[in-house]
Amino acid sequence: MQNPFNPYQPAEGKLFANRKHEQAWFRRDLIPSLAPDSLGTYNAAILGPWGIGKSSLVHQLRYLTQATSEHSIGMAFMSCTTGFGSMMGFCTALVDAVRNEALRLSGWDQQLQEELAHWSLEIRIPGVTVSRSRSSSPVSTVSAAEFLRTSLLQLWERVFHPRGVAILIVLDDVNLLQMIDGQSLMLLRAIFQDLHLYQARYALVITGPPDLFSEIRDVSEPVTRFFEHLPLSAFTLEDAQDAIRDPLKAIQSPITITDAAVEWLWEKTQGHPYFITYAMHYGYQMAEDAQWTSLGPMQMQAIWPAVLGRLEHGKFSDDWNAATSGEQKTLIAIVQGQHQAINTGLVTRLVRKGLVTKRDRGHYTLYHPMFRDFVLHAAETNR
Repeated sequence: MQNPFNPYQPAEGKLFANRKHEQAWFRRDLIPSLAPDSLGTYNAAILGPWGIGKSSLVHQLRYLTQATSEHSIGMAFMSCTTGFGSMMGFCTALVDAVRNEALRLSGWDQQLQEELAHWSLEIRIPGVTVSRSRSSSPVSTVSAAEFLRTSLLQLWERVFHPRGVAILIVLDDVNLLQMIDGQSLMLLRAIFQDLHLYQARYALVITGPPDLFSEIRDVSEPVTRFFEHLPLSAFTLEDAQDAIRDPLKAIQSPITITDAAVEWLWEKTQGHPYFITYAMHYGYQMAEDAQWTSLGPMQMQAIWPAVLGRLEHGKFSDDWNAATSGEQKTLIAIVQGQHQAINTGLVTRLVRKGLVTKRDRGHYTLYHPMFRDFVLHAAETNR
């Protein structure tokens, strides 16, 4: 029987648990807003730290649009990366993703394939011509944004609107796009606002860290109001019970877990979704190997050293090595409470890397107590 706990891929469908408030908003507001007779589409920003389940919630949104919508809705999903190199690189990739979704929805209909093959959009800028193929010539951010706006509008008018299709565009880790161009969120807001004026049924969903909008709030308050904010936090004990038991029920596993074991694991992980899934992945594996039918606190304590060892040699070591020497010293200073030794500039970089979270003004903590213990051990080892 396949292990239902996969820490390396987002959960969706019958393996997805919790986030009831967010799923209710999807069903009540977002999905109906893509109907042909809607008064306008909604946009959402799913916000939270690393491993909190943003990507899983996005995948669940795809599942919900397919399972509950009475209308034809496509979903163009794209993980943002600094590898785009420029705003034009991002815009070109996004147009291609939307175009490919059009082909997927049509079942790769021959007529539509030919239509899209002949579809060619060019915008002319002084000294350079930009087409759907990436240009090696430098293109301004404004011109790239115009390319995206015009491309999406023409795809709507020529392909989606005649076929009664709405498109949900999802940009995962949009904060990486901000690293390419600090104006990207403001430009996206302007583009999708314009598309709404043409009654083009595109909805935009983005994911990012909790402080995604903090740096631009003073510059453009309308950007923050353009999105419904869906902040995600750690699981409650009840959430943890669902996250563990629902996948077991979904595959009709004979293995059960006691309330005491769930509470023990929840306390160890502080309700962090990734660490709960990671621990249960190995807990389920060892239960099958040992032919256990029930996981109690004793069994969880027995597997914990192996789980923690894998985390230390994998996730925590990678996080530690991703920090520069100066950043490592700052991590140690935060853990040891040496506030006078904390470099504000380095802390800002650590926050962006997801290794440190800001609790209140001038006070920071590492993203999880287990990583804090790892850093303390590293500090003692390096003495």
